[in-house]
Amino acid sequence: MAKWGSKLKLLLLIHLSLSEVVFGRAPLPQSSLRPSVSSKNSQTEQVETQVVKDGLRAAHQLVLNLSASLQGQLDLQSNASCAELANGGRRGKGFSQELLGLAMVPVLVSAGCLSEAQALVMQLYAVLGQNDTCEFLQDVLVLIKRGKEPLLRESAHIVHHTFTGGFQTPSSPLMLNSESQRHLQAVIFNIHQLADVGERVDGYKGKVGPMGKCKGWMRVKGTRLLGQAAEQSRPLRIGEAQQACQSLGIQCAGVTQEGDSEYYQVILRPGSSIVPSSNSESWIQKCKVGSVRWRRNGVPQHHCVNEKEEQVYMVVEWIPAVSTLYNLGTAVYYASVNCYETAKERAIFSTVDLGTDALMAVTGGTAGVAGYALGAGLKTGVKAGIKYLLNNMKEDGDLLMNQNSLEDGTITVQ
Repeated sequence: MAKWGSKLKLLLLIHLSLSEVVFGRAPLPQSSLRPSVSSKNSQTEQVETQVVKDGLRAAHQLVLNLSASLQGQLDLQSNASCAELANGGRRGKGFSQELLGLAMVPVLVSAGCLSEAQALVMQLYAVLGQNDTCEFLQDVLVLIKRGKEPLLRESAHIVHHTFTGGFQTPSSPLMLNSESQRHLQAVIFNIHQLADVGERVDGYKGKVGPMGKCKGWMRVKGTRLLGQAAEQSRPLRIGEAQQACQSLGIQCAGVTQEGDSEYYQVILRPGSSIVPSSNSESWIQKCKVGSVRWRRNGVPQHHCVNEKEEQVYMVVEWIPAVSTLYNLGTAVYYASVNCYETAKERAIFSTVDLGTDALMAVTGGTAGVAGYALGAGLKTGVKAGIKYLLNNMKEDGDLLMNQNSLEDGTITVQ
């Protein structure tokens, strides 16, 4: 996997030169793949080039297989060009990148954009590996063919888009009971944590630091807050733990119950996440994290209105499985660019499809792994998270989760 990641630029460059060839549009220039390196490294370069060519052939065949399987399955009803669908005005990273890639490959194939679909498959090979990419896309294909969504949006009370003066704003809120609303907030907390993976966290300074401020608490029953525990000289009850957390300001995410005991741990914000846990509860500090420029005086910003992304969204929003992956992927993307209201809307749409606990499990498990290990751990967490999502959609939520593994910050699919 590391090798694929380090060769991504080479892989895409060669793809550009070969995409016309593999779809039968131009002859293969025999000199285009000759390594322009010294004789000492030529053999290594030839091996690497062969690996890339093998990947291109596999991606080409996968796209052709998907094209045959999706024939007549999707009626996209879109005038968007292949370039508009492929680019979409958004660039995810980490968990967001994989979700958006898996969502868009079937869309591009159905739209006849085979070259663009192959390029996206090659990117997925680089971050997920060839076998997992094929497996995940096969799962998505099965769900598309079933035409199955847990809830139909037209009969659900959800947020709808309205446009006022060029700004996108939410109209009617998702109608949830108070506990579900708090679980939704836990999902949004995890999405913010996923968006912040790899970012600097040393900007968190004090209660009202330059990167945010905290005021109040949110109690979330049936959850556990994962992350690095602050040093404690003795066990703390809820009031003492909250005071200790408040003294750390925005560096503290909140406090979490130690099993079913009366004691609580103080959990630091960097790398923290929330997962379902039947026998404990968490108290999360209500903090505004990130640049203070988002949503000043409740007015959305121009940079959060992304017409190119909205055009793609209108194409995918009714496609089973694809819409769920796309909504969650764009939720993380919008949170990463400080568009928290749009991120919340997309998170709500994902919640309608899967439920708050399932979304909390996948985002919490992935964010927890990503926060602790930005290398191989992140990839492991992403794969486990995606597999959990797809299995959950296929099995109607009957998927078994290993509770102990969840509380360790990982997801185990049984």
